[in-house]
Amino acid sequence: MSVSTKFILRTQSNPNSTTFPIMLRITINRKDQLVSVKKYSSVEFWEEKEQRVNKNHPNFKSLNLLLSTISSDVDLFVLSAGRNSAHITFEDVKALVRKYTGGEVQQKSGKLLAYFDQQIDRLKTQKRIGYAATFKSTRNCISNFTKKKDYDFTGINLEFISKFEDYLLNRNCATTTRSVYFRTFRTLWKNAIKDKVCPSEHYPFKDFNFSKYNNPRTKKRAIAKEQLDKIITLNLSEQPDSLINSRNYFLFSYYCRGLNFTDLASLKWENIKDNELNYFRAKTKEEFRFQLHQQAVEIINFYQLLEGNSDAGYIFPIIYKRHFSEQSIHDRKIKILKRVNKDLKEIAGLAGIEKNITTYVARHTYATILRRNRVSKEIIGQSLGHESTKTTDIYLDDIGDPLLDELINSII
Repeated sequence: MSVSTKFILRTQSNPNSTTFPIMLRITINRKDQLVSVKKYSSVEFWEEKEQRVNKNHPNFKSLNLLLSTISSDVDLFVLSAGRNSAHITFEDVKALVRKYTGGEVQQKSGKLLAYFDQQIDRLKTQKRIGYAATFKSTRNCISNFTKKKDYDFTGINLEFISKFEDYLLNRNCATTTRSVYFRTFRTLWKNAIKDKVCPSEHYPFKDFNFSKYNNPRTKKRAIAKEQLDKIITLNLSEQPDSLINSRNYFLFSYYCRGLNFTDLASLKWENIKDNELNYFRAKTKEEFRFQLHQQAVEIINFYQLLEGNSDAGYIFPIIYKRHFSEQSIHDRKIKILKRVNKDLKEIAGLAGIEKNITTYVARHTYATILRRNRVSKEIIGQSLGHESTKTTDIYLDDIGDPLLDELINSII
């Protein structure tokens, strides 16, 4: 049996990278396998003939000592086997390498898109359907960027991430959307390190300017009280039922302290007792309980008598018994949300409002109108379920502080 080894720099994973993994190539009877030594080098620091790094490598002494030790141990193992060398396997040699480095053979799970798929399946198993959808959306965007080519984690560097950012900017991708993609990408990378799919020392995000995506500024989404009144008084008697429902959802959200659509769609009759609403917010699992505004009560009364309302105990005609799985409920909410936002755009046109109105505008409008009526940011944030006033500031920042404006104008 012929057994030989050689250290190589694996540059094939991504030719555009600046650093590459050092691998031990094991050859047994003309068949090769690679095992990682969990160390990296650039091409300029690697000496191919000597199978070592040169003095310009920042860790050349310790790294060359490691490579020398592995090589000597493998040679001694083969020599000691003598006549039994015919029984040496790839796993025998890999075990020797792992003894010093914990390195592993390059696996398919080390591919970025493949690992995304694993995480998506894991989240679905945990019934975290919404989060799985976020991961899937991010995965698909990266796949479009790479033209469906999958990369090793070690083949992805700062240049790759920066080019991905340029790709999103060229597509006029909103800051908030980019924030979701990059935060999800970074979370996936950290999970890959925990799962030992990616070496811990290979973390290109450390040199990426991430601050702009931590608390991205949103575009002004609130409407004025006068515009809200136009939506309330708009005559929709001759309009399709879907527009009536969409307006009701929008106004119910406003009157219920900025209730978001996901929670609205999940409300059941059991969540209301003596005109008091009690529910757990899906996003934070925080419990909310408060007395309903009279206008919200009237909206609920409308659906108590509505023919064709939900047969699964839900207040609004969104989810029915046929939507029995977590995935089908999630998909149904997304489908209806798109329809509602389309309807709200039409309602805005009928009301003469030149602004893009969505369900989320109700939440921002609620916060804005409270602030204009001298309610403190702390109380507004508490009613919205914010853990920090910083999040509340995002809602209010674009309109300025009307209380401060009033004070300054009264003085000057």
